[in-house]
Amino acid sequence: MENIWTKINDNIPGYMQKINKQYNMTCIKISPLKTAMIGEGFALIIAIDRFDANVSYVYKVKDEFIVLLCDNYFAEKYDTDDRKDLLSEDGAETSVINNLIVISNGLISKWNNVLSGENEWIADYKKSRWYAVGKMTPDEMRIIEKYI
Repeated sequence: MENIWTKINDNIPGYMQKINKQYNMTCIKISPLKTAMIGEGFALIIAIDRFDANVSYVYKVKDEFIVLLCDNYFAEKYDTDDRKDLLSEDGAETSVINNLIVISNGLISKWNNVLSGENEWIADYKKSRWYAVGKMTPDEMRIIEKYI
């Protein structure tokens, strides 16, 4: 079923093109509303919601996937420079697209270590007020495990 949210998810590779190119990452659609940006040994999952886009960090320990719900932790460092070139229209679609623009800009400007595959930041994240873990569906895991 196609709607504005699934169309936005289909276009995530375009919104994240700068990250993908600069950090040699690949976008893989893992569900109608989620796309994984695959790095070396990890993935960032972009999930589309009605008015928002969220980022989770996925990595593997032994044979277990760990999903860190780190969107707010990342967003806490975003600033006005990351909010440049936003769309001026109103509406849910524009809100989600603007969120993707901020995420892309913010990850590049503030989270180079994450995009480069470093994982030292995880210890600080675990001590933060934002620390939370999530889960993937079995279908999402089957797709992700091919890449990390």
